Amino acid sequence: MNIKDNIKSIRGKVTLILRNEKTGEIRKYVYHNMFVVYGHNAIAQRLSGDADAGEITYCAVGTGTTAPAMSDTALQTELARKLISVRSYSGNIFTGTTYFTTSEAIGTLKEAGLFGNGVERTASATPGSGQIFARVAINRTKSANDSLTIQWDIEIGA
Repeated sequence: MNIKDNIKSIRGKVTLILRNEKTGEIRKYVYHNMFVVYGHNAIAQRLSGDADAGEITYCAVGTGTTAPAMSDTALQTELARKLISVRSYSGNIFTGTTYFTTSEAIGTLKEAGLFGNGVERTASATPGSGQIFARVAINRTKSANDSLTIQWDIEIGA
């Protein structure tokens, strides 16, 4: 396998954990995400020594129903975003975990994405800011009784 083929194989797994804080019931769902064009480009830029390529810093959820596409630059309808609480890697796998409290991100969640700084856009707590690295279609309802943990596992060269 050559390097070009290996770089194309970036896979992501997204685990959503909804916990009803009143009853203690836990519901767990697993999805596979799309690492979009900007995410691929950012890896190449970082390998070349370009620190402006940014890093993944925020996780966002939304209500948009358009299917993820390689050309995505944002979520369709962003509802809430937070800084990624824990970022780590093991071998060729990046893991980012974000926690939403019972008062955050309430609604029918249809999409999620990973965001970071880029050459043109800086990521912040403001919806729509920054560059999107990955996007996933989901379909879960989060009530005011639920906390939500989202764990992204991105495998490079799978």
